[in-house]
Amino acid sequence: MVKNEAIIDTCFIEKITSGGSKVENIKIVLEELEYKPVVHPYVAKHELSLHSYSNDLIETGYIRKIEYSEFVPDEDDKLMYEDYFYQVYEDMRQFLEAKGGPKQIEKLVLPKNQDIYSYHRQGSSLGDVHMILMAAFMRLPIILTEDSDIELLRTIAKKRVSLGDFRLDIYNGVELLKKIAANDTPSLTKKDLESILLNMGERSKRSELRAVWNEHHTTE
Repeated sequence: MVKNEAIIDTCFIEKITSGGSKVENIKIVLEELEYKPVVHPYVAKHELSLHSYSNDLIETGYIRKIEYSEFVPDEDDKLMYEDYFYQVYEDMRQFLEAKGGPKQIEKLVLPKNQDIYSYHRQGSSLGDVHMILMAAFMRLPIILTEDSDIELLRTIAKKRVSLGDFRLDIYNGVELLKKIAANDTPSLTKKDLESILLNMGERSKRSELRAVWNEHHTTE
C-alpha cells in the first residue's frame, strides 16, 4: 500500500475529466498533489467499467484497482466487512428518512443469488458504503468524490467501526484545485487551474480559486 493512495469514485472522475473529454486533467491534478488513485473493486466493476474513458484508466494501470484480498483476506474479515456494510447502510437509510430530504434509499433486500459484492442499484449509494469501509479497513486517508453522502457515511462509520486515531480526508475537485493554488511552488499556473475549473463547469468558483492563489503568490 502506498502512503498517498487516494480512493476515487465515478462522480469525481466524471467531473474532473469533464465527462471524459478532458481525461488528461485527472492526471495533471493528481500528479501535482502526488496522489496515486485507487478504486474499490465494486466501483470498478459496476460503475467505471461502463465508460470507456474511465475503464481505460484502470486498464492502462493509471488507476489501481484494489482487490478484495487486500482488505478482506480471510473469512473472518469478510464476515466483519459484511456486518459493517449492513449496519452502515441501514444507519444511512434511517438518517435520510428522518431528515426527509429529496434523497431516500430503500431498505437493503438482496435478490436471490446476489450478495453485496454483486448487487448494484442506481442511486442506492452502495458503492459509497463500499468505499468508506475499504478506507477504514485499509487505513487509506483520502477519498476524492463529488458525492456529499460520503460525509454522512464517514460520521456513521466512525460510530460503527473501530477507527482509533485514523483520520479520513474527503475532497472534491474544486477543493483539490484550491490545494494546488495554496502550494508555494506549484508547477501549474493560475491560468492552468482556472482552465481546469472551467472545464469542470465550476465558473462560479473562479473568484474563490483566484483568492487562494493571490493569497499565496505574487505572480500569475
